[in-house]
Amino acid sequence: MNDLKLAGLTLGKSTISIEVNGVTIGGKEIILIGGPCAVESSAQMSQSAETVKMAGGKILRGGVFKPRTSPYSFQGLGREGLNYLVQAAKEQDLLSVTEVVDAQSLDLVVDKVDIVQIGTRNMQNYELLKLAGNVNKPIILKRGLSATIEEWLLAAEYILASGNSQVILCERGIRTFEPSTRNTLDLSAVGVVKELSHLPVIIDPSHAAGRRDLIFSLSKAALAAGADGLLIEMHPNPVEALSDGPQSLYPAEFVQLACELEAVAKSVDRVFAFDGQKDKDTLESLRSKVNNLDQTIVELLSARMQLVRKIGEQKRLDRVKDSNREKEIIQRLIDLAEKLQLPSELVKRIYPLIFEFGVQSQIKNRIAEDRDAKQPFFSSGSK
Repeated sequence: MNDLKLAGLTLGKSTISIEVNGVTIGGKEIILIGGPCAVESSAQMSQSAETVKMAGGKILRGGVFKPRTSPYSFQGLGREGLNYLVQAAKEQDLLSVTEVVDAQSLDLVVDKVDIVQIGTRNMQNYELLKLAGNVNKPIILKRGLSATIEEWLLAAEYILASGNSQVILCERGIRTFEPSTRNTLDLSAVGVVKELSHLPVIIDPSHAAGRRDLIFSLSKAALAAGADGLLIEMHPNPVEALSDGPQSLYPAEFVQLACELEAVAKSVDRVFAFDGQKDKDTLESLRSKVNNLDQTIVELLSARMQLVRKIGEQKRLDRVKDSNREKEIIQRLIDLAEKLQLPSELVKRIYPLIFEFGVQSQIKNRIAEDRDAKQPFFSSGSK
């Protein structure tokens, strides 16, 4: 790659770190960037910023200009969304990053956010890359959907050649024939880039997976592979997200992931500062944690009720209630509660109510089904 005059790793050039207002990307510490795919409201961003801070994250993300595949999808709030993002980040003493899509959006955000992102669809928008090279802000450059590593690094070269040395590469999955995930996360790219370039590399597991159930494992694998940071989508209520809800973590999941990343980082001689938040718990932050957990509990109860209704569809009406199974489940949960140092009395009081609601739901559904089945059928043409 002879054209990598600035992005390449030469004999006299070592891997660099990029310092942004006290946050170093590419150093020993793993940097966590989190927030929703799209900025939707002030309240949404405030809640997101609280969660990122609670998890030990350093940078709040949020899209205000959304280059969507469909012209009818949510395109972002623009200037209004930018204000929500910046204000929420300041409230929690976080840095902010958002994506730009053209010269106008770059002009609008460059003096307000701490980091500028160029997304996968614009990786080879060379005029935009040149403009990004003229600003004095770090640039996160995402790999294109089907870009080779050489093309990705040459795109970074455009920014560097225009005068901006603060480029952070972001692997976010590439398009392959595999349909199980939204894209295929190329973790080998981390090692290859670090052999070819001195630029720091972060991973976006959210866009790679397209599914929140894979984010934990992909994030841990990214740290093990040598990534310098993670860019993860998290939304206060993913079910209502206007963009990428299925791949966004719930706040409680985001905090739990951050907790688990600490051990992974340590295993590869890196640092993740989740522990730094433990001594900073305030009444407000503790209440926020409780709110996040309460939301998760209700969502899990809703999922449980849906499964109970499906089970009821396969039971006879006179066999809906199974007392022996209820006793077995409650005893198992009591044993689990004792291991977790949770009062068993709480399980004894709560679960009979949960079972009773489930049974009543199954009975109502079966009665309704039987009633519908007995109703005579009249075609629209009968007289």
